[in-house]
Amino acid sequence: MGSLTGTDLRLLRIDLAQRSRWNIGYFCGGLVFWLYVAVIGSVLPPDVAKVYWLVGTFTMFPFAVAISRICRADPFCKGNDLGELVGYTHMSVVAMTFPIIIAVFIYLPQALLLVMAISYCLDFYVMTWAFGSRLFGLHAALRTLVVTVIWFALPRWRASVLPLVVAMAYLVTVILIPPLRRQWLKEQAAIQGSAA
Repeated sequence: MGSLTGTDLRLLRIDLAQRSRWNIGYFCGGLVFWLYVAVIGSVLPPDVAKVYWLVGTFTMFPFAVAISRICRADPFCKGNDLGELVGYTHMSVVAMTFPIIIAVFIYLPQALLLVMAISYCLDFYVMTWAFGSRLFGLHAALRTLVVTVIWFALPRWRASVLPLVVAMAYLVTVILIPPLRRQWLKEQAAIQGSAA
């Protein structure tokens, strides 16, 4: 990708937007996961809930792929360098933060939700660049800020309010992806039309 021109990058982004639908399936999967985390945190004591939270992380990827198929989105975009970058970055974030998640699970379980909420959106900044939209970076920045404030300021509500806030961030993103993506594609078509 080192020799990409601005036109090449725009064409890759257009292909990615059309095929992946800005990874809406992954954001729907995240919404389902964090709603599950909120329910578990509301009904089970923290020592039991943490086990369900950890086990639940293994369901995020299958849910995301299944929902992507329902949405007719290609979650992998093979052959598109940007799509592959997004995929590799996502898998790297999950794999590289997993030892931290396990350490927190064992030694500092009260911080597990905070660490998961922040760790699982680190790759959103790459999505911002790859998709050409600030939506994903804003999601990550605001989510990190709000969950950090909740974790420190509302310790009694960590297990229920914190995951609900993350779920709401996913819901807002899922709602915003279709219109912002359509608008972005129209802008790109106008740019291509004026360049022709």
